[in-house]
Amino acid sequence: MLAFDKMIVREDKDSFIFITQHDHAYISGEFLSHFKKEFVPIDHYESLKFAIHQHDRAWIIPDANPIMNDATKKPFTFLDYPERMKLHFYKLGIDQIDLANSYAAILCSMHYASFYTNAHDELGKQFLEREKIRQKHLMNKLKITQDILLMYQLTILQFCDNLSLYVCLNKPGIAKQDEIKLFKKGFPNTQSFHKMGLNVNAAYHDNHNILKFNSSPFEGPFEIRLPIKRISKKLIKVKGLAEAFDTAPIAYNTIKLC
Repeated sequence: MLAFDKMIVREDKDSFIFITQHDHAYISGEFLSHFKKEFVPIDHYESLKFAIHQHDRAWIIPDANPIMNDATKKPFTFLDYPERMKLHFYKLGIDQIDLANSYAAILCSMHYASFYTNAHDELGKQFLEREKIRQKHLMNKLKITQDILLMYQLTILQFCDNLSLYVCLNKPGIAKQDEIKLFKKGFPNTQSFHKMGLNVNAAYHDNHNILKFNSSPFEGPFEIRLPIKRISKKLIKVKGLAEAFDTAPIAYNTIKLC
């Protein structure tokens, strides 16, 4: 099972299951709509919702044309997707969000910059520095004098992002012991959303499309519909990945969160 920076993909014996980053981000935003009111600040709520819904919009164009890695014979993963191109799309996405909502752009900039806090390569360091300058500029523009609220809203954005990744990367109904390692022990920095001050954790219930939490941050049960494209490996060999992806029908997985 693979996490893709320009596409989210699960792999089974005969096929790849594709989920676009923008669809994943939209689901992230839907999670916010169901959050308990006590956890969500009223200030700049619409900007926060916009940031979560749009945080991966830079991948709309590249996701429409997935490409194979000739070396691995699989679509490019976050491990081998060219770093320079990835950072270009990160910047492009934040630029686009800033055109619509500068407050949301600050949150998205903080989100992407957090990936490079401990960067050792020059590209990562340069990206981090540019985004810090962007954040300072936008905070001055909006007359934001402190970032406590922004930091808390970033925590909400990243939880919604991580929960959506959990749903996208794990096969519905998977046993806890077989989940990807990334969130097997819970979602980082979610103590504020747990009644006992622990990290929120999730697991599928009885091998069904029902997701339960050790302490739910949501008002009540709700459902999401996850758009996917399942493409056989044989078809990819015959048509190529781009054509096979373009012509594949969209199906939906319905998952209930309790």
